[in-house]
Amino acid sequence: MKRRELIKLVTMATGAALTVPLSSSLLTACQKVEAVKDSDYQLQYFNEKDFSSLIEMLDIILPKTDSPSAVEVGVHQIIDNMVGQVYSNDEKNEFTEKFTALNDYAASGMNADSFKNLISSKEESEQEAKSGLIGLKQQAVAYYLSTEEVAKNYLNYLPVPGVYEPCISLESVGGKAWAL
Repeated sequence: MKRRELIKLVTMATGAALTVPLSSSLLTACQKVEAVKDSDYQLQYFNEKDFSSLIEMLDIILPKTDSPSAVEVGVHQIIDNMVGQVYSNDEKNEFTEKFTALNDYAASGMNADSFKNLISSKEESEQEAKSGLIGLKQQAVAYYLSTEEVAKNYLNYLPVPGVYEPCISLESVGGKAWAL
């Protein structure tokens, strides 16, 4: 056997050995993720009580208007999955501290006005709850805008981008921001 033929065979064998395990994970990664009803959803991080509080908070942060609410598109489940499966232990501990402070603050009366007051509060005792609310709002907005329903139906959605145009008017793209 010549050296070139040996190199070809070794290269093909190595490629096949690496491709087979990857191909099964790539094929399953392309499957569509179906929305799960809350009654069938398995909690990853929150307990039932805290999950209910999270749902109430998200309904205040992103309520239903002419677009669906955060809860309707499953943001509460995304947050539960992210904290439960993606966050490191340190990040989980920090999230828990802030969410607990926010939850304790919200126990005295959870509505849009109380959240507005918390955001503008200068009280030292409310800073942890304020930080928790800001973090939850940031997560809620980011996950909301990246859901398929919102991206396709309420934002401009272009799965394969075209030519980069740095300075365009909002009217030239139908008055909608671009989906991420």
